[in-house]
Amino acid sequence: MKTIRAGAFRVWLTAALGLALLGCGSGDISGQANGTGGTGGVDRTVGPGASLVLPGLGFVATSFGFHYPADPDTSIDGFDLDGRVSSSDSPGAAECAHDDFLGPNQEPGIDYGFLDIIRNEDMREDGKYVFGGFREGQLVDGVISGAVKNGSMTILLQVQGLDDPQNDDDVRVQIFGSEDSPALGTDNSVLPGATLSIHSNARYHSGEVPGAVVDGVLIAGPIDLRFPVDIMIVRDEMLIHDSWLRIELGDGGFEGTVSGYWDVANIRDIIGTPTTQNGNAANFTIEQFEAGMAEFADGDYDADSGLCHSFSIMFQFRGLQAFIASESTTGGAGGTGGSGGSGSVLQPYDQCVNDADQAALEALATDEQSGIAVVSGLTGGCTQNECADQIGAALGGADGRNALRDCIASCMSDQTGVSVACTSCYGSIAACSVGFCLTPCAADSGSQECIDCALENCIDVDACTGL
Repeated sequence: MKTIRAGAFRVWLTAALGLALLGCGSGDISGQANGTGGTGGVDRTVGPGASLVLPGLGFVATSFGFHYPADPDTSIDGFDLDGRVSSSDSPGAAECAHDDFLGPNQEPGIDYGFLDIIRNEDMREDGKYVFGGFREGQLVDGVISGAVKNGSMTILLQVQGLDDPQNDDDVRVQIFGSEDSPALGTDNSVLPGATLSIHSNARYHSGEVPGAVVDGVLIAGPIDLRFPVDIMIVRDEMLIHDSWLRIELGDGGFEGTVSGYWDVANIRDIIGTPTTQNGNAANFTIEQFEAGMAEFADGDYDADSGLCHSFSIMFQFRGLQAFIASESTTGGAGGTGGSGGSGSVLQPYDQCVNDADQAALEALATDEQSGIAVVSGLTGGCTQNECADQIGAALGGADGRNALRDCIASCMSDQTGVSVACTSCYGSIAACSVGFCLTPCAADSGSQECIDCALENCIDVDACTGL
């Protein structure tokens, strides 16, 4: 924790951030998605000795669960994963008998074999669907969907090299598991702008894969996705391999689908305990599961047994903008990390103790205020009157924050005669707070949460001034 004096700090932080938020809208951080690809500026550090926030656009998943197409018999906006058109009436060599779906333009070959499990109409003796637990809103679906919000299966998405959010033929995508929990609001919804760290085990880091944006839709792959799972009584991991992403990037978030293959053995590991040791909580028995998997699996054909060992699967996938750190942070509550402190941006020291600045500060002092208090009190006015045009850029990366810092410092220096080196202490922490503490400060820029964010993440202003 930095040692900034919170009392004086609160006065100008409230003014500076309050004015900034008025100019930026109610918590919207979508200004980064303007084709610059600069979200999550790389000078942002996340604690003592920690690595930098990853460059590019970062997101945290707010939902992840089975995709339920509105009318699958008409079309599914998916992928032809195996490069062939399959028919249950005439299966090809080295494939299990199954029917593919049609795409939005009636193109054949779309793979989503697991949908045969989800919408299976066979009934048990008690009148329930055999695989009812996979149906929308039921146990398996609900648990997976909720896991990304409660920290049981946090998923992070990083997009780099995005120059044009509408059309760009050269972007790179990577997906990570995380040990952090997303920041939640009072309504239990995931908040944007949080800092979350990638998993400490590289096993849960996908490779970086190429992608392209066409008409605002990003397609990337193939990519293997592996996430740790700690859901209720299930502790395992989830692997979706040879996957493709189709996501639409919007203001401050994304939505889309993940299509790939989910191994039968992996599904069995995840649902095994609920179906065998917890009162049939998954709504089917393990024997029914084994029979269903043998009948409907459509991927990874095994010539010896004549069976397939995986399902083609589609998951819906939504998320909000976040800062993704390359090493462990304090837990993803938002605002953990800043533009100064112990990382790549050095902490300035003793910028205001030289003879010239001391004389200027002494001349500014009044009976009510010290000279440095007069200087710090100008931060809000400079932000509003001289530097308002720089506020939006401060949300988009290091260059924007530096520009806001320099603008505030010059404004304060012009009015006081104090050196820019000295006033930059206040410009730096103001710009850092605007850039990184938008979420906790959106509701109340004078709140303790807002101030704690700036205290934790930004430079030590007292050490910087030396006063």
